Amino acid sequence: MSDLIKILEKLNIEESKLDEINKKPQLKNNLEIVFSKFEPDNKLFYVLACTASKKIDLLFVGDLISKNFIQNEGELKGIYKYLEKNKNVSKEETIQYIKDNRKTDKEIIEIINSLIAERKSKKDILFELKNILPLADFKFVMAELNNKKYLGEFVEGSDKKKRDWLDEGEIAKLHRPGENPQINEEIRKHHLERTGGRVVTRFPPEPNGILHIGHAKAINLNFSYAEKHGGYTYLRFDDTNPKNEEDFYFESILEDVKWLGFTPYKVTASSNYFEKMIEFAVKLINKDKAYICELSVEEIKGRRREFSKALEDCEKGREEEIALILSPFRNRPKEENLKIFKEMVAKKHKEGTYTLRFKMNLDSKNPLMFDLVGMRIIDEEHVKTGSKYNLYPSYEFALCVSDSLEDVTHSFCTREFFTRQESYNWLLDELEIYKPVQWEFSRLNISNTVLSKRKLVPLSKFGINLDDPRLYTIRGMRRRGIPAEAINNFVRNIGITYADTVIDMKLFESFIREELNRTARRIMCVINPLRIFIRNAKPKTISAPDLLHDSKVREIDFTKEIFIENSDFSYEGGEDFFRFTPNQTVGLYLVGAIKFIEMKDGIITADLVDETPKKYIHWVSSDSKKVELRIYSDLFRSFNPNAVDYLSDLNIDSLVVKEGFCDKRIEGCKPEDKFQFQRLGYFCVDKDSSSEKIILNKTIALK
Repeated sequence: MSDLIKILEKLNIEESKLDEINKKPQLKNNLEIVFSKFEPDNKLFYVLACTASKKIDLLFVGDLISKNFIQNEGELKGIYKYLEKNKNVSKEETIQYIKDNRKTDKEIIEIINSLIAERKSKKDILFELKNILPLADFKFVMAELNNKKYLGEFVEGSDKKKRDWLDEGEIAKLHRPGENPQINEEIRKHHLERTGGRVVTRFPPEPNGILHIGHAKAINLNFSYAEKHGGYTYLRFDDTNPKNEEDFYFESILEDVKWLGFTPYKVTASSNYFEKMIEFAVKLINKDKAYICELSVEEIKGRRREFSKALEDCEKGREEEIALILSPFRNRPKEENLKIFKEMVAKKHKEGTYTLRFKMNLDSKNPLMFDLVGMRIIDEEHVKTGSKYNLYPSYEFALCVSDSLEDVTHSFCTREFFTRQESYNWLLDELEIYKPVQWEFSRLNISNTVLSKRKLVPLSKFGINLDDPRLYTIRGMRRRGIPAEAINNFVRNIGITYADTVIDMKLFESFIREELNRTARRIMCVINPLRIFIRNAKPKTISAPDLLHDSKVREIDFTKEIFIENSDFSYEGGEDFFRFTPNQTVGLYLVGAIKFIEMKDGIITADLVDETPKKYIHWVSSDSKKVELRIYSDLFRSFNPNAVDYLSDLNIDSLVVKEGFCDKRIEGCKPEDKFQFQRLGYFCVDKDSSSEKIILNKTIALK
């Protein structure tokens, strides 16, 4: 023990460390091994004993320290990693590794400067430096990175776009065009002739509602996958139910897709192929693979439930019950089926009288192979085809036929459609036409909101329309000021999975901040104003920065009377209050420090002084522009409102309207212009705004 005390004294290590050493047998053993061989003339020996893992040969590394090959803690830690990764390496190889990777401080600074010049984030630069400088002292590296001379030089956040989300997971293993199986070689050959072997995808929304952030995931997947592989994407409207469709939805969906940054190869609709689907229906009837049924929709649903139950009980000898569940019209003669179908096409029958059903493979254990409805009569004019038809294809019929006719190579859909794969393939094979491959992915579920149209529409009775900034519809997000690039980067970062999860809103918010920090123009705004009269101020014009990484400036006025935030002044002050008090100066951004003189009738009198303040605050001149600010918070209280009664979960205080005062840089703003209000958050000009009354929506707080 006395020897150990002497060693600690020589190394200028406090004797109090002995208690800690005695409590750690491994450390004590390491110290004895190291100092039995080496003189205590270098503190690195002590660091070696304290930090080396059991995998490290203490005497091997100690010898490198004693011969001055390892000169600091950075090199010591780097050698640990090298030795753990390269087992049985020789001393000569280790010495050569040190020589190859040792850098002077000057060389390290040059490397840092070169990485900053490449417009990288601090996080990305640090990651690269750990690879480039395996032996560097990272205390020095971090001190250099945090040097004030680099302020404003880093790109904010990590560049998440560099990671190609389509190179990860199962989607990276999908088939190439032409590899998907067909019932004969001729079909495959003609398909490849039509497409030139290119990838073809489609985004097929129903024109009965507006798009939301979940659709943004599907849009990004379809367009990005096709683009990555040199292909193209259709925007196809699934307009098979005229009762729910409106012109407005056709227009708004196309506008939303383009706003997100995507241009369709062609804009089509299922209605483009109605005539072809009628031909296909006749073909199926002639093959005895379709029939005309007189059961009502409710009767068909009831029998499908019975069919599912009978399938479950098949092993118990109840197969004979299935025959009783089938439609009594299933074996109607072909000629009669054709006659009635032609009458249906000619609009001679009313809604609810007849449906065309597929005669499907009942050996399947899939309830969706229970004779799906292929076409039905709907007595409603169609947005696109007018009164030409009252016989419309079902979703199941229209989707797969349209996919085939457009030569879609990869038919992406959400995972609830997995059970439809069998019926999709059955129908195309019976029609003897090209068969795409369906591939399922999980829906995007995000916390503190609902996305389904069924749940969004009832919100209107609370005054919440589909473009409300509190909703995560594309139009709502756009109105709130969320950039399209932030939405795209977010859904790509999440990637493509099969498992359903609820993504925390905070992750999405990080992408919004990153994009707005890069693109939003800077401005000053005061919400709760406190008037300051500065006795010795001289009115002047000040040049203020406009964007984060831009030398452009804009002019603002500094006057004798200004407004600051009421919360930036305190009569009492306190140890943790570094802003304006009667006894403490505060800095005005781009101006200088002011000192308290007196307060009378709610107005503070102050003087400009030549002092260095502890804190700088924002301000606006007294003739600033009055604006209306709409401050939003989560519309729902629960993390997952879908798991509760979502309407009772509404946050009725999710919108607060305040008055604010902005500097003159706000003048001339237009709807969707985005600003960073210094120290307050990001705001976007609302569509209700005018030159007389500027209205801004709060997009998100600064952090």
